Amino acid sequence: HASRSKDRRMAEEEEQFAADATLVAANVPLDEAYTRAALSANCKFNPLVLNSLMESMKAQSHNFSVEAPGCHPTTFTSRIDDVHARVLCQAFATRARFLVKLDLSHNLLTDAGAEQLASGLLSQGADALESLSLKANSIGAVGCEALCQGLRSCPSIRSVDLSRNPLERPGGLIVVEFLKETTNLAELILADTEIDIDVLVAIATALLVGYPTPPKLKVCNIENPRIGTLQEEHTVHFGRMLRVNTHLSEIYLGKHRMRDEGVRQLVSFLVENKTLRVLDLRCNELGVAGAQHIGTLLRDDCQLALLNLTSNRIGEKDNVDGARAIAEALLSNRMLRYLNVDCNELCGEALGFFADAIANNSTLESVALFHNKWDQPSSRKFHEILADQSRILPLRTDFVTSQVDDRIDV
Repeated sequence: HASRSKDRRMAEEEEQFAADATLVAANVPLDEAYTRAALSANCKFNPLVLNSLMESMKAQSHNFSVEAPGCHPTTFTSRIDDVHARVLCQAFATRARFLVKLDLSHNLLTDAGAEQLASGLLSQGADALESLSLKANSIGAVGCEALCQGLRSCPSIRSVDLSRNPLERPGGLIVVEFLKETTNLAELILADTEIDIDVLVAIATALLVGYPTPPKLKVCNIENPRIGTLQEEHTVHFGRMLRVNTHLSEIYLGKHRMRDEGVRQLVSFLVENKTLRVLDLRCNELGVAGAQHIGTLLRDDCQLALLNLTSNRIGEKDNVDGARAIAEALLSNRMLRYLNVDCNELCGEALGFFADAIANNSTLESVALFHNKWDQPSSRKFHEILADQSRILPLRTDFVTSQVDDRIDV
């Protein structure tokens, strides 16, 4: 009984301390409120938090941002953990309505820290919050649920980045429920979150059907899910969604174990989409047939501005048919601006096809081709293209060429 009384008394003192700290924070400048809260919790100051607050104060605006990614060299000894999350809540809770951006990516937050941020900041009337990035922490389904619940109180939220957190299937489905209810969210990043095919299908369904109307999401990044099937049914679901979705402009489907048949199904739906501008299929298993389907898409009044096919198998065993199909499509395509076919085992002949197409395409601005199998004829063709002063726009590449005697080095 005495032990329980002592624990209750300590809890009450802790709550009173937090209330006092919050009250003090409401009446002092932002940077001072933060430093006082950090000192009281015996935490190191995070220099990026201080810099963000000082910049906001210099702008003489009520609104402020906190940008403190833990990958910055100055924060290696002061990354934000769960205790530090509580410090931020104490310092800014009374001014949460002025918080516009919160970036705590690459830090040491767990579910406990996420719950602190959700209850201590997001749920405190953060009406102006537009961007939340908690990338590369250790937040699971429990913390994800708290965050999504808190974000429901943030009507201005436009961007949410929870990538590289172990959300797994339960956390992914929680995000889907939040996605169904939100109306203003424009960017959702769930790359490397260990979500499975059920979450992928749920996302595609939410973007297709909506409750009652489809979300107005513009950017969707769901790279590197946990795919345990060879049927590629998720590709069909995303294809059906993309056929009718008029809001989505960027989709990232890297590391989906997508093969030629999956690409065929995706392209069959994409030919009807006129709003998608970025299609990222990097690190899949596209072969010659898949590249031919992509060529069909590029020829058929395609509106894509960026296409990323890096790290596939388009030129496997020196096959040039896939490269030829894409190159021929580039001759008539006038919308594509950025093309990445790096790391595709393209032989010299295949690279030559791309060189001939690029030489006759005046709208392509950037090409990535370096990690392929160059020979002298293909090197010479690109050397001439890069030296061509008559192009309307200079071509940017991930390589340079140089001539030594009669040899062209890439």
